[in-house]
Amino acid sequence: MNRIEIKTKAKEMIKGNLWYILKPMVIFALICFVCGLVAALIDNAIEAPVFVSIIDCISGIVSSIVAVGYTYYCLAFIRGQKHEWTEVFTFAKDHWVISLLVSLLTGLNIAIGMILLIIPGIIAGLGLTFWAHVVADNPELSVTDALRKAWNITNGYKVDILVFYLSFLGWLLLVPFTLGILAIWLVPYMVVAEAILYDKMKATK
Repeated sequence: MNRIEIKTKAKEMIKGNLWYILKPMVIFALICFVCGLVAALIDNAIEAPVFVSIIDCISGIVSSIVAVGYTYYCLAFIRGQKHEWTEVFTFAKDHWVISLLVSLLTGLNIAIGMILLIIPGIIAGLGLTFWAHVVADNPELSVTDALRKAWNITNGYKVDILVFYLSFLGWLLLVPFTLGILAIWLVPYMVVAEAILYDKMKATK
């Protein structure tokens, strides 16, 4: 796995395509913001903090489902296809059950690993890094098969994956100093690079 080659390709691909990559993310963020604002206003009016907690829980669940639709959108992009941004939500709606279940079990596996010992949790997180990519590519799989496939793809590459993500640390540290403006370029860069990494690792299995 050539990390520099992957990152260089990602930079080339996002040239002229920043808004294409960002658009679904921005729209979903605005929807979540509006829902959160409405929940806060209702809480202030009727003093029902439980209602806000329920909204937050629903938002988290929906976010994990939409993440798979967004991953599908990004994988299509790096493979030379461009979809309408609405395809993110269409895919998420059509495959919400498998997306939600795999997301929950991935989170559970990582949480258990972190509770037992920190290192097993980190290993679980690295091993299941591409759960959303696997579901986006294979929505017909069962939950266990999707988790197994995600784990198998990372076999022998966990250290490489860790180094890959750490290589973005410098950029991430700079984001606050640019008042978040750098994120407009950095987020698409990281998302596309991650999708390319997945494709390359999947091809070796």
